[in-house]
Amino acid sequence: MIASVAQIAPNINLYLLAPELSLVLLAMIVILVDLVVRRHMAVVGTALVGLAIPAGFTFALGATPHPTQAFFNMLLVDQYAIFFELLFLLIGVITILASYDYVVKEVKAVGEFYALLLLSVAGMMLMASTGELISIYISLELTSFPLYIMAGLLRHDDRSAEAAVKYVLLGAMSSAILLYGLALLYGLTGTTDLASVAATLRAGFRSNNLLLLLADVLIFAGFGFKISAVPFHMWAPDIYEGAPTPATAFFSVGSKAAGFAALIRIVIDAGLGGMSPTALVALVSFIAILTMTLGNVVAIVQTNVKRMMAYSSIGQAGYILVGFAASLVSGKPDGNSAVLFFLLVYVVTNLGAFAGIIALANATGRESIRDFQGMHWRNPLLALGTAICLLSLAGMPPMAGFLAKVYIFAAAWQQGLTWLVVIAVLNSAVSLVYYLRIVRMMYFSQPVKPGYFTASGSLSAALGISAIGVLVMTPLVGVLLAQAQPAANSLFSFLVH
Repeated sequence: MIASVAQIAPNINLYLLAPELSLVLLAMIVILVDLVVRRHMAVVGTALVGLAIPAGFTFALGATPHPTQAFFNMLLVDQYAIFFELLFLLIGVITILASYDYVVKEVKAVGEFYALLLLSVAGMMLMASTGELISIYISLELTSFPLYIMAGLLRHDDRSAEAAVKYVLLGAMSSAILLYGLALLYGLTGTTDLASVAATLRAGFRSNNLLLLLADVLIFAGFGFKISAVPFHMWAPDIYEGAPTPATAFFSVGSKAAGFAALIRIVIDAGLGGMSPTALVALVSFIAILTMTLGNVVAIVQTNVKRMMAYSSIGQAGYILVGFAASLVSGKPDGNSAVLFFLLVYVVTNLGAFAGIIALANATGRESIRDFQGMHWRNPLLALGTAICLLSLAGMPPMAGFLAKVYIFAAAWQQGLTWLVVIAVLNSAVSLVYYLRIVRMMYFSQPVKPGYFTASGSLSAALGISAIGVLVMTPLVGVLLAQAQPAANSLFSFLVH
């Protein structure tokens, strides 16, 4: 018995879970502060300052050069996991800064909002750092449940309740589809450990096995909901419009980044791409084309800015799928390093754009694209920060968004996906129509409602961090790619061994 305990003990390493455990504890403390102190600033300050603790743990774990496993390989801490954990913490920081005024004014449930946000971030971090199918599914549910509640926190708005109901129903459907795919993969291999799945597939399966391809399709469909890829995008416009605007900003980047983190982890570490390469590349490429085209074309005709950003987010998911397809063709990490860099730029840029939208909603109470008219005359700095982020989303040089697209398209071009890159470039040109329309309104139209308006210090800080980040990432692109490359390389370590 002593020997069996000794064998189990090395697998129980709570320190490797320190970032996630500290986040859950921080969420409980936020609720407690909200109950005891009842000062909104104290609640937000606790959430914001408290994020330094999981960030510190994450940096400390990132200093370990080699991947570390625990809990019988269910937890995997490698450079890939560290990259995404830091990205999710960044999302949490910027969202908290941008949301304070709106949450206090419109949501009212301040403690609940920030506790749910922190719990969802903990789930996202686990999605990137689990090496086992059941753990990935449980992490996905931990991520999703807080999002469902956050969508319905505008209790005085029927659209918010509708958004929450739709999110729950469609989320349950996507979870069931994903679970079928994972169960089929387990039935084929007899294991839920990703490394063992990869070894079993290499040893006993031929390429393009039909049942394995079906498992791939079901897994991709389940995650397609999280990344809002066509035809699993139907939830995004209505839920983005109905949910509280800070929650919408959080959905637009957090859910997408977590979905891609888990999808890439499963496909690469389990060796699924190598077993059905031709069929899987064709599937991903086809969905990428549909996603880019529908997102960009439909965004043009939107009048509500949150619905426009929903379709913009769909289009951006299509670009990311281009890089994912490139990695499937090559079997090398180059495509995924471009995907990681693109996700970093997208997170910073999209949150900045939403900070501008939140500021406008705080000032006018509306979310129409028309309300951006003359924003330059009403608040020049706010208009400048918003314009920088929108131009980066459009891929205008020399913004960081332009370089992110160049690298992701170049990765696909080098793997012979020329036709896919041409379609992606054309879609990027189409996106200029709706992004530049807002910029033109801000600078070349008269205000709908004259008069200067101000934004709070925290909201200005969120927009400033994003806008400056977009500008700074351009000269630092080499450094950022150098950080993304080891993260992408660590994914392929299981395939090598």
